[in-house]
Amino acid sequence: MSSANDYMIKKLWNTIILDGSIPQGEIERMIDNSYLLVVSKMTKKDQASLLVYLSI
Repeated sequence: MSSANDYMIKKLWNTIILDGSIPQGEIERMIDNSYLLVVSKMTKKDQASLLVYLSI
């Protein structure tokens, strides 16, 4: 399980320069992959809560 400290390790972060050099679809793919990685580390209960919240 991840801890708050995991998110403070900046070597795990991605930096994206929004100057038009990266296609929008690629940026969206990176965001989607990051989101799925975070959700996959959540408990099943938290994942279910998130799905309920997002479906509102």
